[in-house]
This record gives sequence, structure tokens and C-alpha cells, in this order.
Amino acid sequence: MVVLWNPSIRKCVGIPIPNAFYTPYRYTRIGFRVCPDTNDPKLVKISVVRTPHICWDAKVFTLSSRVWRTVYTGVPFKSCELFSGHVFIDGIIYWLSRGSFLISFDLKSDKFGEVCLPDTLAISSFVRVVKVNKSLGLLEYDKEGEMWVCGVWMRKDGVNKPFTKMYTVKVEGKQGLNSVLGFRNNGEVVMDVEDDDFKGSQIDVYKPSSGRLNSVGISGEYDKFTVWSYMETLLFLDQSNSVIH
Repeated sequence: MVVLWNPSIRKCVGIPIPNAFYTPYRYTRIGFRVCPDTNDPKLVKISVVRTPHICWDAKVFTLSSRVWRTVYTGVPFKSCELFSGHVFIDGIIYWLSRGSFLISFDLKSDKFGEVCLPDTLAISSFVRVVKVNKSLGLLEYDKEGEMWVCGVWMRKDGVNKPFTKMYTVKVEGKQGLNSVLGFRNNGEVVMDVEDDDFKGSQIDVYKPSSGRLNSVGISGEYDKFTVWSYMETLLFLDQSNSVIH
């Protein structure tokens, strides 16, 4: 079940996910956002079966209709696997595939598409899709000697434009894998930085202009932090706290 919750007005709606799989041979990816045209919350469910060959089953749920319906995926997308993380930009959800492209889903048209990666990233095994300054971005993790670094790529001019590498996040003196969690509006990078003993981590803010780190005073277990943007809304104001059957 997915629970959609608006903490601003303390309203939530539970939505059962039919035929959700999480096994080595089949899995389900869920995307959620609000359609910018109708202001209607939508869930996108992609069930991927890996044997005997990779195939998809995609369905969309809209809160106004309260039903799941099948959507056409298209031949190119029935033979690729998807990572779990996704981002939402200008009405479109993006997933990173295990290949040389991103999978997109337009909430306005309910159609799938693809976005090609730069050639240098297509062969990399450690890439994440992110949102950078309201634009579609990519993170490329690699090693310089014994130090992990992260290249930040961004598609600055909208749909169908190429990605440009903006800068490299390099935390001097830290050899562990320091993960980028997100980006502030002022360009600062929020990071999960491993302790020197590799037993824990803390959230730091990285300034690309100087390469310096500033702690925000939050510590914990490495790879357990998540950062998301937040916007106050009256979504679900007309809904009662309930579970949809």
C-alpha cells in the first residue's frame, strides 16, 4: 500500500498497490506526483518481470477516478530494467534504466518516452538521476586515485537538450563514498559524508565555489539519509482520512 500524506493539513489517503512484486525475478517501481494540468494526484506502477525475458506491465492510478488502468509502454521499453529512484520535473517523471537512457512518463499525456545519456555516462555503472536547480540532472560517481568524486551534470535548457557537466564534487581528505543527497536553491550541495572510521556519517553542505564542507549537526548511519524538496499545499483538503478499496 502507498499512503499519500499532506502534513500541512494532516490528511492522508491509503492506496492499495495490486500485484506488487519484490523478488529477484520480478519487481515493481512506483512513481507519484500531481498532474500540473488537472491538479490530480497520480501513481504510476511499472511491474518488471525478468524471466524468461524482461517485460513490463504499466498502470496509472488517478485519485479522482480511484481506479487503476493499463497504459501502453511501447516496444523499446519492454526490454530494460529500472532503478528505484525517480525525479519529477515540469510534469514528467524520470527513472534511470540499466542502459544508456532514462525512462520518462508524461503525466499530462500518460505516455512513456526516453532521454539519452551522454556517451561518457552511458558506459558508467554508477549514475543517479536527480533534480538540480529545477532541471533534470545526473550524478556520476567515479574514483580519482583513492578518492571518490561526483560529477554533476545538468540539462539546462529544457526538454530535448543535451546534458552539460557543471562541476565535480570533491571532498578533500575523505576517501569514502560521500553521497550527494540533494541541492539547495543557492547551488549548495547537501551530502551524506562518511566518518573517518567508516562507522557512521553526517549531513554536510558542500560549496562548489570553494570546495568546503559545513556541518548541519545531523549524524547517523551511513546511507540511511534521504532529502526531498517540500512545498505547502492544500492537496487532499476535500478528502477524508481513508483507505481506498
